[in-house]
Amino acid sequence: MSVNNEQVKKPSIRRAIKFALGDTYSNAGTVILTNLFWTATFIPCLLVGLRIQENFSLPYLLLLVALFLLTAPALGGIYAISRRIAVREHDIERRDFFLGIKQHWKKSLIFAFICAIIPLMVGFSVVFYGQLAGTSIFSLILWIISIWVLIFFLLTQVYFFPLLITQKMGVSQILKTSFLLALSNVGFTVVVLLLELLILFLCSITGIIFLAGVSMIAILQSNAFVEVSKKYTGVEIRKEIKREGKRTLRGVIREVLFPWKYD
Repeated sequence: MSVNNEQVKKPSIRRAIKFALGDTYSNAGTVILTNLFWTATFIPCLLVGLRIQENFSLPYLLLLVALFLLTAPALGGIYAISRRIAVREHDIERRDFFLGIKQHWKKSLIFAFICAIIPLMVGFSVVFYGQLAGTSIFSLILWIISIWVLIFFLLTQVYFFPLLITQKMGVSQILKTSFLLALSNVGFTVVVLLLELLILFLCSITGIIFLAGVSMIAILQSNAFVEVSKKYTGVEIRKEIKREGKRTLRGVIREVLFPWKYD
């Protein structure tokens, strides 16, 4: 595959979006099935959480913890298979999902916990200090700091699971590397984050979040990480398939209607 140096070194948001759409479209069955497995563990977790909000009790809290121990590792499986899809490896099988759970369940638990707790804590700080912002300059400063912490955390989390799947790093090293990647690719990461939030919003209000939403976000982040990685490695690892032969009107129309299917 011939790729010019500029294309290899510079992450392209257009390519990340294009390949994320194509990967989701071409692997719809796998995307839905893996997402449904996550949904099967998440819905009970959600229902118990709502129950605890209404009436706290220790048995329900212990049940929530047990359900979380099932839900979080499923993310490891989703991201493991999303990575294989993103780089277009051959012979992708559904068992790769369960292999991903087996290999990455510990760190998946840790990062799922981080992604659940930190936004809640920082979000609470934003609301709390926002209410006090008009009373003192100190509260205003803390409110501004809380907002920036939340923004940078959201940018950083884009790379948590892709790094977890591809790199043999400790938790602290993944956190540090994710932050540095987000900081050195701010524009690219901001667009990915906005797309991630858009997918989350649209899938949540339509209910598709339970059918394919989480897997779609995983594929988007995996493709974004592939784009960013080539900036540092100088290597394009995604296996692209070029169309050969004479272009026809029918082919052009298909490319216009389904641009993500063609490189």
